[in-house]
Amino acid sequence: MPTQTPSEIRLAGRIKNLTGSVARDILSRTQNKDIISFAGGLPDASLWQNLQLPATPPAAYQYGPSEGELPLRQILASRAATLGLPANAQTTLITSGSQQGLDLAAKLFLEAGTPLILEAPTYLAALQVFQLFEANIHALPLNAEGLEPDALDALLTRTQAPLVYLNPTFQNPSGACYSLKRRKQIAAVLDAHNTVLLEDDPYRDISYEDDAPPPIARFLQKTPWIYLSSVSKTLIPGLRLGSLCCSPQLFEPLLKLKQAADLHSNRPAQFVAAQMLDNPAENQKRILALRHHYRQKRDHMQSALQQHFGDIAQWTLPRGGMFFWLTLPQSRDLAAALESTLQQGVAFMPGSPFFLPKQNNPCCLRLNFSLVPLEKMQQGLRILSSVLKRQQSN
Repeated sequence: MPTQTPSEIRLAGRIKNLTGSVARDILSRTQNKDIISFAGGLPDASLWQNLQLPATPPAAYQYGPSEGELPLRQILASRAATLGLPANAQTTLITSGSQQGLDLAAKLFLEAGTPLILEAPTYLAALQVFQLFEANIHALPLNAEGLEPDALDALLTRTQAPLVYLNPTFQNPSGACYSLKRRKQIAAVLDAHNTVLLEDDPYRDISYEDDAPPPIARFLQKTPWIYLSSVSKTLIPGLRLGSLCCSPQLFEPLLKLKQAADLHSNRPAQFVAAQMLDNPAENQKRILALRHHYRQKRDHMQSALQQHFGDIAQWTLPRGGMFFWLTLPQSRDLAAALESTLQQGVAFMPGSPFFLPKQNNPCCLRLNFSLVPLEKMQQGLRILSSVLKRQQSN
């Protein structure tokens, strides 16, 4: 029987576009508990230290429906409906984290050369998926209000992109939250071009001021949409549960793609999530406590940033989410800075992975404030700023 050496193994051509996750790589290097990590998007584990999980019935141990458990679908569809989306359990799919929703949507719409429009910066794990499926990706710069509608209209006219991916509510990484006016304008542009909207909304509940405006999909009149959400940020990330609701004509092919991917999501986790979310009053109480906890951390980081970064960086106080997005007016080698800070027990996320490769992008970094204990935040930011200032002086 002939054998093949590793160099002779024939892999799919798209594997050449497969990139690793910089955030996950950094996470694997920061498992040491002594590391002060601003790098990931991890919730604070102290929030569930004393959490008592509901009992899981034996029925949860059997194979289940690909759509997901009906009680959980009903709960999540009802939540989407309260945001103004025409959602119901029959067009709601439970996914293995909202990341799987991105994968399913990419499989449905993208092949080599398919034009796709997204924000710059954008969620790096979404970029990882879209690059794997060989999309012809176009990025539009993001400001505090969101994408410029005229720029989106012009790019859609030029590219005829069938899909636009947006993360308009406390965006990862920038923290930007589209205004109500801008959401309506973007919806009108998408309707005019009949371009499908893939809207990613995992941070909506983590709001520190007023609640965010409704999803952009709420304002669409005719174009199809896919809306992704997650329980990872407000329940337990290890459950790895997300949800996808969509226009009726998209549900059947997405369900079949889900069946081909993993048959169904974790059933015990779905039973746990359904029971935890079934009591609206208790769930709201948990979310309000979470907001209060993270608001304290956000405000503490804001104060520390003003002390240590006020003369070398610019940023906007995030109204929600888990991140500060810093822009450095003077360019620096952030990869080298990361290696230096890791040696001193501090991790952060350089901004370049959130942009398309080889673009002329600003020098930015993302700092997570949800994970680091308050008593270590000042120390970590002092170390990081000293490394960046040393680079500036060299």
